[in-house]
Amino acid sequence: MTSKTDTLVFERNYRAPPAKLFLAWTRTELLARWFGCGSDRLWKIHEWDARVGGELHVSLDFDGKPFEIRGEFLIVDAPTKLSYRWGHDEIVEVTIEPHGTGSHLRLTHTFPSRPGARDILTVGWSASLAQLDQPDSNA
Repeated sequence: MTSKTDTLVFERNYRAPPAKLFLAWTRTELLARWFGCGSDRLWKIHEWDARVGGELHVSLDFDGKPFEIRGEFLIVDAPTKLSYRWGHDEIVEVTIEPHGTGSHLRLTHTFPSRPGARDILTVGWSASLAQLDQPDSNA
């Protein structure tokens, strides 16, 4: 029996060129500045080994409860593509292309369909992607 999946797609333009934007996704010191559900809910990065087969491990306090994610990097192709398993059954894919003097980012998150997941992920990614555009969020 195959479980149903859902997909969210976000597209944003950034002032940073592709190489700098890619670093913001792969260097933990930069990722820690923007990756979260709001400036007061950033993921704590325990491991973020951005190479094919490398592990990721992050955690966050979500409404008073600890929430932890582990995954694995599937594609790391600087500075244009990054894909990783988010938990056991979700895939996040990030594509970065030149756009004028900056970049165009497309994020696709595929996940099992379940009540409320779409709304939670939309809020989280919207906040993260907005924070990524802050001047101190990338290299």
